[in-house]
Amino acid sequence: MKKMILLGFLFVLSFSTFSMELVVFASEKTIVAEKIEFNDDFVTLYLPGGNKMGCPKDQIVKSYSGYIPPPSEKEPEKSLPAEIPYREIIAKVCQKEGLDVKLVAAVIKVESNFNPGAISPKGAKGLMQLMPSVEKDYKVKNVFDPYENISAGVKYLKHLIDECCGDLGLALAAYNAGLKRVKDAEGLPDIAETRNYVAKILTIYPTL
Repeated sequence: MKKMILLGFLFVLSFSTFSMELVVFASEKTIVAEKIEFNDDFVTLYLPGGNKMGCPKDQIVKSYSGYIPPPSEKEPEKSLPAEIPYREIIAKVCQKEGLDVKLVAAVIKVESNFNPGAISPKGAKGLMQLMPSVEKDYKVKNVFDPYENISAGVKYLKHLIDECCGDLGLALAAYNAGLKRVKDAEGLPDIAETRNYVAKILTIYPTL
């Protein structure tokens, strides 16, 4: 694969079952891991979809922690700042689907600035700016309904993370530009809008 750009903001290494870590390597490749295990100078990363990979510890640059609310948590919305619109829906959907609440909130901020009625020139709609094909695939009845929109968007984003073997930079690029463009580029597409999109999300992420 082509060399990935350094995204700059990473998740802190965590051992919680309900955490998600974005690990950046010295090669600038970015990987989402659901679990990390250390064995002396060797690290094993457990990736979405049941895969795993190993590498020397000194190949990892740094990281920032994410948070997936466990099923037993009664008020998962408290993991997000109170001023975040629709935080109850975001948290409950992420709790159900197993995705990081801060990541989803950052995506919504960049996609629609939390405007449920947003419509892009290309036809993307709602909070997570779903394209008609995504609406169809996830059987969305009312794309402007916050719960339906976030639910479908989270499922789609999780699917892209799996398709990109846990590489969050590529998954976000695919959310913006389409999975085919990412596969054709064999890495992050050389599209300024897409690169800026990925950078914006990972800049907002640590502020949540």
